[in-house]
Amino acid sequence: MFDRRLLEDFDWVLLLTVIIICIIGLISIYSASYSYGTETPYFQKQVIWFLISLVVMAIVTMVDFRFLEKLSPLLYILFIILLLVVLFYGTGGPGSKVSRWIKVGPLFFQPSEFAKYVLVLYLAYYFNESRRIGEIGLKEIAWPAVATLIPFVLILQQPDFGTAILLLFVFIPIIFLVGIRLKLILFTSILGFISVPFGWIFLLKKYQRTRFETFFNPDLDPLGKGYQIIQSKISIGSGQFWGKGYLNGTQARLNFLPARHTDFIFSVFTEEWGFFGGALLVGLYLFLILWCLRHVGKTKDRSGTILTLGVTTVLAFQIIINIGMVLGLMPVVGMPLPFMSYGGSALLSQMIGVGLILNVRMRRYDI
Repeated sequence: MFDRRLLEDFDWVLLLTVIIICIIGLISIYSASYSYGTETPYFQKQVIWFLISLVVMAIVTMVDFRFLEKLSPLLYILFIILLLVVLFYGTGGPGSKVSRWIKVGPLFFQPSEFAKYVLVLYLAYYFNESRRIGEIGLKEIAWPAVATLIPFVLILQQPDFGTAILLLFVFIPIIFLVGIRLKLILFTSILGFISVPFGWIFLLKKYQRTRFETFFNPDLDPLGKGYQIIQSKISIGSGQFWGKGYLNGTQARLNFLPARHTDFIFSVFTEEWGFFGGALLVGLYLFLILWCLRHVGKTKDRSGTILTLGVTTVLAFQIIINIGMVLGLMPVVGMPLPFMSYGGSALLSQMIGVGLILNVRMRRYDI
């Protein structure tokens, strides 16, 4: 039974901020897909996914997060199985040739989007149940590290480097929070540095290595791998300070900008709204992340603190990677912009993440 007293601690500011960004995203998706015509109604589909996501977020918020954490081992196993299914039987999603989706009737389901939040839930459960907190060593982080590396490798083989690397970004701040020993930090840092060449040779696909090479020199392949970065920069730069105006972005309308309704939605937005609009959007994202970080440590439940930090880390790094990617400051890795890019799986998983933070916030004094 849902306790109405929990609404006293409900974070309306967080919910309103997310909804505002989602509405901006819907407006941008309409503009980005305007030149596609009515054959691919991305805007209508995203509106439906937005409404579904709100309902799912509400359900996640109402169910006690500690109950969800107890289910996390089963959820973890389920999504490892789903990632294996993708690896052997996956298909390309709408507008994509890369096999990262499972097709269920007319719908496309991307397990890797949800695996990030399942991993956060599982790590919160593990460190809460094991009571391993403070000055933890190699023995204590061995299994959490393995539990992170398993989906990391599976997602990397899809291949989806952006989502895979996010799992490492989630794992690192969590083990810092629970108290990793300094010697272990130095050891893992050296080990990670040494393993980079092996990862470059054996883990990354040829096209992924090419993306890194064209990141440093887009003109190396201006009509191939460097094309997206070059067109994205042109799109953002042509917006100047005030932008060209809504529905007046030529890069999108004339089909110069690839993946404009998904990974490069920020480029479409800034071409139309300029530096001023882009700065406001980045400001909204910064406010969202800082507001979420306010909740870290403001609960008497250890797992709630870990859960909040983990979800916030996922959202923060997705924002940083996507915007850095479209600005040409990072390699193109196929990372959607949270709450803005088109995609049902991405939006649904992100709203589930927000629901988990709202859940912890409401129950911060409830033990």
